[in-house]
This record gives sequence, C-alpha cells and structure tokens, in this order.
Amino acid sequence: MAWITAGNDRETIMRSLPGIGDHFAQLYQSFWELPHIPAGILELCRLRLAQLHNSHTDWELEQYPLDPEKKANLRQWSKHAAFTDAERACLALTEVHAMDAQAITDEQADAVKAHFGEVGLVALIQALGVFDGMIRLGLLWGLSAPEGEG
Repeated sequence: MAWITAGNDRETIMRSLPGIGDHFAQLYQSFWELPHIPAGILELCRLRLAQLHNSHTDWELEQYPLDPEKKANLRQWSKHAAFTDAERACLALTEVHAMDAQAITDEQADAVKAHFGEVGLVALIQALGVFDGMIRLGLLWGLSAPEGEG
C-alpha cells in the first residue's frame, strides 16, 4: 500500500486516511458492543468469512476471544457439537452472504430472527457487509496482521 501509506496493516492504513479512518474505526468497534447480537457470534462469522476468502491475515486477527474448540472446528460448524443453533443460523447466513448477499433466503433470515429478532438480523447483515468488505480489501491490498496479533 505504498501509494497510500508506508503501513502494510489495516490499522496503519486506516489511521492515515484523514476524515475516514477514525470514523470507520468507531463504526467497526461499535459492532463488538451491539446488544442485539453477541460479539462471540460476530467473531465466528468474521472468521468464517476469512476462511471462505482464504485470508490468513484476517484468520489470525482476534477481534473477540473465542472458545478455541469453536475456532478449531469452524469448518465443521454445521455438524460439530460445539456450535449452538443460534451460531449455526448465523453461520449459514454468513456463508450465503459471502457468495451473494441477495441470495439469502427468507428461511435463513427467519432462523437468525428466531434467536435475535429483526434488529439482530439487521445488525448481523450490517456487520457482515463491513467484515466482508474489509477482508476483500485486505486481500486486494496484500495486508498483514499488525505486530503482536495472531
């Protein structure tokens, strides 16, 4: 990212964008504090997006602490006993969102709403949009994890 900044990690690049970086950092941080959907579920979904996009950098980042068994078995989320029905509903929606957000079915949306309501569904979809975009930009920009992460 030498044409923007000398930094090669997301945080350094975002800090170097006047008028954008601070606001984006606040938006991104706000997802982890939402009362409508647990931060642990958002982290599972963010990590699943990282897996689906083959982003080692985003896989290594820890935005919210998780049960190590869940992270180790995330590829088997639909069958592994460590995952709750609520987590499965959100991860199923996450996988479709990663391919085509418009392909999310009413059944998938209803499964999330059954656990977190309409507001939780909206919060999840908004978070997924930001997570997906940041992962894709990171891959495009060839970013690495910040020092001390991963």
